Amino acid sequence: MANNIKILEVLERAMKSGSSITAAAGFDVVVDHVVRAVKQKSGQLPGTYFETIEEFGSYLISKKNMSCSIELELQQEKIGGNMAIFANSLGTLGVKTHCIGSMGYPKIDPVFKNMNDNCMLHSVCRTGQCNALEFHDGKVMLSSMDNLKEMTWDMITGRMNREELIGYFRDSRLIALLNWSELAEATALFQAVYDNCIKGGKKEKNKWLLLDLSDASRKSGEELVQILRLGEAFAKYRTTVFSMNENEARLIYKALFHREGKSRREMGQEISRRLSIDYLILHLPHCAYGYTKGIMVKEEGYYTPVPKLSTGGGDNFNAGLCFGLLQGLPLAESLRLGNATSGYYVRTGESPDVYRLYEFMQGYTKLERAGE
Repeated sequence: MANNIKILEVLERAMKSGSSITAAAGFDVVVDHVVRAVKQKSGQLPGTYFETIEEFGSYLISKKNMSCSIELELQQEKIGGNMAIFANSLGTLGVKTHCIGSMGYPKIDPVFKNMNDNCMLHSVCRTGQCNALEFHDGKVMLSSMDNLKEMTWDMITGRMNREELIGYFRDSRLIALLNWSELAEATALFQAVYDNCIKGGKKEKNKWLLLDLSDASRKSGEELVQILRLGEAFAKYRTTVFSMNENEARLIYKALFHREGKSRREMGQEISRRLSIDYLILHLPHCAYGYTKGIMVKEEGYYTPVPKLSTGGGDNFNAGLCFGLLQGLPLAESLRLGNATSGYYVRTGESPDVYRLYEFMQGYTKLERAGE
């Protein structure tokens, strides 16, 4: 079980001295329109919403062989895409982060001007769009990623200084390559980062790589295995972290073992044994599992049954996890920090800085002590 006091001490140091850590993240960015599906509405009275994915899905099924109209009520327009949300959260925690992606071209879309000042934006193409349907038990992302199809290594190096780009990835303490599933040229793009920025030399254990593939339902098993093998290649030179949710873990498990997964815990153990990586992370709404060198760690989460905003919860988890690892925290404490960062975010709709995260975790530490 994680030592919360150790985490609070790290956050105290970060509050006093700030951070000199740098990161580089790519490549997906969209404008998120966070919406709720209206279930019932009468006149000027407030409407009611579909509360769960199951309820919404059952309603759609009931309309087969007919047609229906569903009102989507806009809750918020915000930065979207795994990279942008992750980078904004990491930047809010104090990490200087180079963001290479689709924030708008030739001008950056105004919505991304709201990202934390620690985020240095390098935009190379037009942004995408996403309607994020929010429910109490999850979210449904309806994305339009056509603008991102043009994003290749050659295109990026044609619109950025090539040597500076290579330097961002080569020299940063953390590289985050995210949302492989929705980028048309993601495998080639990630391969280019490896070939041009990472390959060669000795492994640098104090430099990290985060891979989060996102929902790979549309990808073939062969494509999944290909990107997993590339992750293993990265692990020869960087301390490599694979982070996934349950849906992604089940798809990866099936691609590797050609059968359906078992329990969450067993899936994580078997995937971790099969892949030559340093850390495998399975983050769930109620808890997170971490696997490294044959060791499994489980940390309870900061679950709330009625989140204010769930879109981006996993990205904030990844940011808190990476912040902990970069600060030298052990796996259990880093998982707890990831859970707390996500827990704060889904309650408030905002990524916490180290001050707010300290207060949030301090409050829970007091409750845990009282419970003892």
